[in-house]
Amino acid sequence: MLEMRHWSAPDHTRVVADLQGAPAYEVLPQTDPLMYAVQLRGIVLPRGEQELAVGDQVVRKIKIEPEAREGARISLFLVKPGGLNVFLLKPFEDKPDRLVIDVSRPGLEEKEREQRQITRELKARKKRIVVIDAGHGGDDPGAIGPRKTMEKDIVLALAQNLQKTLDATGEIRAFLTRRGDYFVPLNDRVKMAEEYGADLFISLHANGSRSRQTRGTSIYCLSLKGASDKATQVLAQKENESDMLGGTSRVPVRKDLDTILLDLEQTHAINESLHLGGLALSEMGKVNHIQFSQPRQAGFAVLKAPEFPSILIETAYITHPNEEMLLRRKNFQDRLCQAIATAVRKYLPFLAMKEESPATDPAEGRLKRKGG
Repeated sequence: MLEMRHWSAPDHTRVVADLQGAPAYEVLPQTDPLMYAVQLRGIVLPRGEQELAVGDQVVRKIKIEPEAREGARISLFLVKPGGLNVFLLKPFEDKPDRLVIDVSRPGLEEKEREQRQITRELKARKKRIVVIDAGHGGDDPGAIGPRKTMEKDIVLALAQNLQKTLDATGEIRAFLTRRGDYFVPLNDRVKMAEEYGADLFISLHANGSRSRQTRGTSIYCLSLKGASDKATQVLAQKENESDMLGGTSRVPVRKDLDTILLDLEQTHAINESLHLGGLALSEMGKVNHIQFSQPRQAGFAVLKAPEFPSILIETAYITHPNEEMLLRRKNFQDRLCQAIATAVRKYLPFLAMKEESPATDPAEGRLKRKGG
C-alpha cells in the first residue's frame, strides 16, 4: 500500500488507498454497527500500523493494521450506522490501482435530497434557479498550473463567489453541486440540477494545455452530432474522464436520446445554451482574452440534461503562468463572476419568452413530453 487519504462530503466519506497492483479484498462480517472492516491480501504496509483521524459526520477514524502473510486490515469507526460500498479502480493516467471505500449515512443523504426541494417554494415566488457546478474535486484535481495551483480549488472558489453574486441580485437563487473538496460523479451533478429544478446550469472549469503559451476564456455547449473541432472533442473526452480520476463504481447512465420528443427537447436546450453561452462570452471578453469568439460544441457528459440550458465555462488556462496568477487573485475572480452574472441576467427575459411560447408547457416552462 502506497498511501491512504480521505474526503468528506455532506452525506458520505470516501477513503482511497493507493496500491501496487490490484489486491484481493473482502468485506468482513459486521460485528459492531459502528465499525466496518475490509481485509486485503497480497499487500505490505511499509509504515506498519496507522491510525487516521477523520472526525466528520460519518467516520470518526480509520485504523490500518498489518496481518500475517502479506495482508492488511482497514477498519472504519463510524459516528452512526451507515452503508458501505467498496470497489477497485484500475490504473489511469498518473493514478495507480486504487481501493475505494465509500461510507454513507442514509439520514444525511435524505437530508440533502430534502434540501433540494426548497426550490419548489422559491419557484412559487418567481425566483430563478441557477445550479453552479465546480468541476473535478477530491481525487480528481483537474488541471495543475506551474505554481501547483489546482483547478479543483480555483473553480470551487469561483462557484462560491458566483453563488453569492447571483443570490445578491434578488431575482435568482444559486445552488452548488459540490460545497467542498470531494468528488461528485458527472451523472450525479446533472441529477442534482434536475432535483433542484434548475432554470440554468453552469459548469466552471480552468483549462490546461501542454503549451504554456495557450491562453484565454472559452465556453462549450452540448452537441448530439459530434464536436465542433478536434480540440473540442479532445477537451470533452478529458472532462468526461473525470469519473475515472475521481472514482465511481457506477457505469455512467446514458439517457435514451433516440426518442423523437426527447431529441427535440435536447436540441431546444442546446439552442438556448448557445444563446446563453454567446452572452457569457460577450461579457467575459471584457475581463479576459477570449480564445474562441463563439461557443464550441461536443458530447460533454455534464451538459446532457434536456430540461434546461447548460454551459461549461473554461474560465482561463491554469497552465498559462499569467492566467494562473490571475485565477488566484480575488479581484479577477470577482470580475469573472460579475461577468457571468450579467450574462445570466441578460438571458432571463429570453427564458421568460420561451416559457410563454406555445411550444412549451405553461406549468413547467419546458417542452411537453409524451406521458409527462
